[in-house]
Amino acid sequence: MSLPLDGIRVIDLGQVYAAPYCTLQLAAMGADIVKIEPPITGEVLRRPELPPGGAGYSFLMLNANKRSVTINLKDRRGQEIVLKLLEDADVMVENYLDGVMESFGLGYDQIAARFPRLIYASGKGYGSDSRYAKLGSMDNTIQASSGFISITGFPDRPVKTSATFIDMGTGSHMVSGILAALIHRGKTGKGQHVEVAMLDVAIPALTSAVAPALQGMKFKRLGNRHWGACPTNIYPASDGEILIFCLTEAHWRTLAKLMGREDLIADPRCKNHGARLKIADELDALVAEWTIAQPRDAMVEGLIEAGIPCAPVRTVEEVIADPETAKRRMLIDSDYPTRGKIRVAGTPIKMSAASDSDRPMRRPPELGEHTAEVLVSIGIGADELGRLKRDGVV
Repeated sequence: MSLPLDGIRVIDLGQVYAAPYCTLQLAAMGADIVKIEPPITGEVLRRPELPPGGAGYSFLMLNANKRSVTINLKDRRGQEIVLKLLEDADVMVENYLDGVMESFGLGYDQIAARFPRLIYASGKGYGSDSRYAKLGSMDNTIQASSGFISITGFPDRPVKTSATFIDMGTGSHMVSGILAALIHRGKTGKGQHVEVAMLDVAIPALTSAVAPALQGMKFKRLGNRHWGACPTNIYPASDGEILIFCLTEAHWRTLAKLMGREDLIADPRCKNHGARLKIADELDALVAEWTIAQPRDAMVEGLIEAGIPCAPVRTVEEVIADPETAKRRMLIDSDYPTRGKIRVAGTPIKMSAASDSDRPMRRPPELGEHTAEVLVSIGIGADELGRLKRDGVV
């Protein structure tokens, strides 16, 4: 069975999380991903100084189904090789700091006329026209500049999240932009520049905080509570913790009945979410008294049956071990020469007519594993390849 992007070739100059996650998804859709890395060290996420074998596990998770080619982009001959690779490429993906691609002679305006059908996708921290364009960006720095950190945490202290939501969201938005540009090219024959900035991705993700601010209201950090629903919190179970979310009045009334506290339904202090928020400490204590006597997973099952939104508060280890994670192919068995068996990231996008399981899994590449294979395909012979290697170009 063919996949949607079979026949599409992507030159991947991405690094760390956002761009590699973009090309990981494109690879799952069938695209041929040629990953360009610096000789000797590889891209930064490989972390060659770390054992075993100079391949960080985060790199391995995000780079299956790709071919690795080492090219020194600071060398003129390396730049010429990339230009040669672009002659039969459909897409180029990069997420360098503003101005770096131009220093390589590979900026969009520098090559667009030569490759009019090329879709040039850029992941940035801030827009290329931003006053912060040259400011290095990571997920946690964008969490700070977007306001994400300011609303996350408890009343007395803000915190960042260790989850890289913004990086992965940026990668997914890049995929959307690339797919739209491919459709546009199919209609017009013309490529274009697609840019996705991490800050821009963060702003719609903050809708629940931006909406009150646009109405002149101050968003307050509430920890695990919610400004528009009460009771809502993380509560102790006899063997862990559970999150309960009473989004509607029906949820609250059902929970009160399950707790054996139907008297609270008629209490004027509990007449609506706003009223209950004023006595949130008291209500949370009552809910916790009920939850702590019950096993977490049994309680989840009971609340599901009762129609009350909830979730077990699971550890990362629990999620990894959950058979459903494997069933949904979100962690896929693979291998790597210096590590043996590993698990790599799958794609959340499930398509009934093109299952990602229909394509054999290509393990993450060793650094430069496919350099000779790819360069031979563009006419670079063995002698020239030897010279390029001796000179540190590839």
